Amino acid sequence: MSLIAIAFAAAAGLAGMLTTAAATAPEPAPMVRIAELEIDPAQLDSYKRILAEEQEASVRLEPGVLMLHSVALAERPTSVRLLEVYASRAAYEAHIRSPHFLRYKSATERMVRSLRLVETRPILLCAKSKGAAGGAVTCL
Repeated sequence: MSLIAIAFAAAAGLAGMLTTAAATAPEPAPMVRIAELEIDPAQLDSYKRILAEEQEASVRLEPGVLMLHSVALAERPTSVRLLEVYASRAAYEAHIRSPHFLRYKSATERMVRSLRLVETRPILLCAKSKGAAGGAVTCL
């Protein structure tokens, strides 16, 4: 699955989860983080494959993982950025204990040259319920 397809699928999942959460009860504030990674150039393709598997599993299996997007800087493909959106701090804590995340960390340990986690305060998170196909827009 391409990065674009993964991004649209994650956005669609976010919209659906936000709609469901809004209809039930107030949720804790989402946790949004940006991860800045530098990857060993010789291992970039392997890293991207493992990352894609982990992202897909996290969004599919964990209700609290609302969105995971990964991109590489256009002129520095070994500079990877992840946008992570969790329903809450507790959802993030559960995520980093999940079997698929622990496999990712173990498998990529020697591929990642540096990692910087940037804490953020979300202003507004919006997604189309059907990704590229459109649909209702939900903002959190």
